[in-house]
Amino acid sequence: MHIEVDQSGKIEQLNKDTYIAFSNHEQYCVKLPKDVKQGIVYEYRTKVRQIVQKLFAICVFYCLKDYLVRKELITIDLEYPGWEDFIKRELVFHIKRNVHSNFDNKKVRFGLIGKESKAHKLALRTFREEEKPNKILTKSEVLKWLK
Repeated sequence: MHIEVDQSGKIEQLNKDTYIAFSNHEQYCVKLPKDVKQGIVYEYRTKVRQIVQKLFAICVFYCLKDYLVRKELITIDLEYPGWEDFIKRELVFHIKRNVHSNFDNKKVRFGLIGKESKAHKLALRTFREEEKPNKILTKSEVLKWLK
């Protein structure tokens, strides 16, 4: 099976909520509320390097963590060109430490997720508030993985 992951509302856009969605035969979406983003970015921007990319990896982790036991290829949309290796390292670190210690990092790749992707459509629908996310992340949940 193949999982596609897409984002609506960039992490660095602090005035908007961020939604990370995945889809294959199942789908799931997490929301990072703008007030949580703002608080974390303002508090940690001088303490945590690459905070935007780390927050993105944490959101992807929360989106996928309950679906990682299966042997599936994960394609993440190219949201932050040039940062793919960094984001992948962060994501795989969280997965191996907390979900599946033998996770094969070759299962994670980056590519263009088109507008016809179910993941793109789900992220956009939740961004437009046409649908509710499955999970709304709290500051404490995000900080648990940021430190």
